[in-house]
Amino acid sequence: MTEHPGLSGAAVPSFAQERRVRAVRASGGAAPVAKTVPALCRLPDNADVGALTQAVRAFVQRHRVLQYRFAERGDRVALHWAGARAADIECAVTDLAGRAGEGGGDAAAEPGDAAVRHARGEVDRAFDVLGWPLLRAGVIRGETPLFYLAADHLVSDGWSALLAMKEIGELYAALLDGREAALPAPGDFLRSSRAERRRYADGAALDQEVESLREQLGGRPVHPPFPVDAGWDLTRGRYTSLALLDADETSRLEMLCKAWRVTVFMAVLAAFGVAARELCGLSAAGVLVAFHNREEPGARDGMGWYSNMLPLYFPTGAVERFSDAAREVRARLVGLMPYHDLPLARILDCTPQGYHDGIGTEIPTCFMSFGDVRAKMRETRWELLEFPPSYRAGHGFWVSLRETGLSAEVASPGLRSGADQVRAFESRIAEVLRDVVAR
Repeated sequence: MTEHPGLSGAAVPSFAQERRVRAVRASGGAAPVAKTVPALCRLPDNADVGALTQAVRAFVQRHRVLQYRFAERGDRVALHWAGARAADIECAVTDLAGRAGEGGGDAAAEPGDAAVRHARGEVDRAFDVLGWPLLRAGVIRGETPLFYLAADHLVSDGWSALLAMKEIGELYAALLDGREAALPAPGDFLRSSRAERRRYADGAALDQEVESLREQLGGRPVHPPFPVDAGWDLTRGRYTSLALLDADETSRLEMLCKAWRVTVFMAVLAAFGVAARELCGLSAAGVLVAFHNREEPGARDGMGWYSNMLPLYFPTGAVERFSDAAREVRARLVGLMPYHDLPLARILDCTPQGYHDGIGTEIPTCFMSFGDVRAKMRETRWELLEFPPSYRAGHGFWVSLRETGLSAEVASPGLRSGADQVRAFESRIAEVLRDVVAR
C-alpha cells in the first residue's frame, strides 16, 4: 500500500465504503445506478475558470480521503494513495451560451433547462468505484454561469457537499485576492475510519449492540420499503422539488415544534406518517433516517462519508392529533439515537434485510435526510441551488430548512406505473404541514 507521505497509520476504508465497493463489484463491476452527492452553485458572470481549477485542486490537497483510490485485495478492500495525480483534477468547461434560457423564464435570473440537464447528467454519471478521482467538477457557461461538483458517496455525504462549496469558494477568492485562504485545519475521515474499525470489530460488544437494535426492529426489515405500491424503473431517475412551507409558515412550525419539544425533522416525519395512514392504510411507517455524525473534533471540517442511515419505525397518526404524532416520532427517534454510529454494514447479516441495497428490486427503500442549511449557506460565497443527489434504488426525501422556508428534493427511480399515487403521497406531506401551521 502506498501511504500518504509524512502521515502515520494505515489508510483503511470505513465499513460503509467497504460495503459499497463490494456491492458494486458483485453486480458486475459497474454500479447499476450512481450514488453521487452533488452541489450546484450560481457563479459570478466573470468567473475565472483557471482560478477555479486551482481552487478545486487545493481543496483535494486539503482532504486526504479525496486522494485515495479503492482496490480489492482478495477478501478485503484496501486504499491506495493516488500520489502526484492528486494535483491533476480539472474543471470541465461546457459552453451553453445562448441556450441557458431554454424552457422559458428569465434566463438572467434562473438557470435554463439545458444547463440543469447538463449538470444532472454529470451528477448521474456513475463513478468507477476502483478508479480515481471519485469527484468531478465543472463550469457551465451561459446566461447564468454555474459551477457543479459531484463526488461518489464513497468520499462524500450531504454535509460534505456544503463544506466543499464553502471551502472552494474561499480558496477561489483567496487566489483572486493573492492571500492565504481563511480556512480551519481539515478533518481527517481516514482517522475516523480506523477508529470505527476498532470500535465495531467482531466480538461481544458488537453482538450485544446488534442484538439490542434487532429487538427494537421487532422483525421488521433494515431497509423500509416505500409505502406506495408502484412500478419502478431503475434505468432512469425521477426528480421532484417540493415546496413544503414558505418562510412565515416555517417560522410558525418552528414555534409549534418548540412548544411540543420536537424538532422540525420530527414534524416532517410525522407528516409522512399521516400520509402513510391516510393514503396507504398503514398503522406504522418506516424510513431510513440519516445521522450526520459530525460530533467528533475535526469532523465538522472534514470531507467523507460520515453520515449513517438506520431504520426508524413509528406509529402513523392523524392530522387532528399531530402534536401527539410528532411526540411519538420523537420517542422512537430518541430510542434509535444510541445506535447513531453503528454501521449499517455491521447489522445487515444479523437482521432482516428486506430490500437489500434496493438493487434489482421492485419496491425501493424509503429514506429521508434533513439539514438546517441556513448557516452553511450564509458561509458560502456563491448561491447554492437546490439540486438533489443522483437517484438511487430508493425513494429519497432530501429535506432542507432554508431562509426561504422548508423544502424537499425527491430523487427516486423512474415510474412505469403508479405515478399519480406517488405524487399524491408526496403532495400530502406538504398539505399536512400547511394544515398544522394554519390552525
